[in-house]
Amino acid sequence: MNAKQMVLLLAVLTTGLLSGIFFGFEVSINPAFARLNDAAYITAMQAINDVIVNPVFISVFLGAAILLPLAALQQEGRRRNLLWMAAALYIAGVLGITFVCNIPLNEALAKVTVSGASAEQLQTAREQFAAPWNMWHTTRTYAGIIATAIAIAACLRKEA
Repeated sequence: MNAKQMVLLLAVLTTGLLSGIFFGFEVSINPAFARLNDAAYITAMQAINDVIVNPVFISVFLGAAILLPLAALQQEGRRRNLLWMAAALYIAGVLGITFVCNIPLNEALAKVTVSGASAEQLQTAREQFAAPWNMWHTTRTYAGIIATAIAIAACLRKEA
């Protein structure tokens, strides 16, 4: 395997891994969390938001944003075009949404102190967080899945 193939492999792998994380959250964690009371929901989301920022996740999350454009630069023809499309979709639809929408909501939720808060305060905090966070999470999940599919399609194209 040469360096160009390795970059392409890592670009597709990181994009797929990140999309898989988001997909898993979408189809299992979000529905499970919907069953939790407000205090448990907020506590659980705060815990996830704390542990998700780790070197492995960040390497995959940012790695795809770096490796997709790098892979596109190394390719030619239709394969290059597909990789640029995947990169644009990933950067805008996954990275962009995460930084502009999900992270600010996570930061606001981190300021909520569950112990000592009234039921009304917890309900309000959850209402301000859950619906917009889930909407943006669903959007970035679809963007990641589509970016992954496009990157895989690029791999299936014959080299120019």
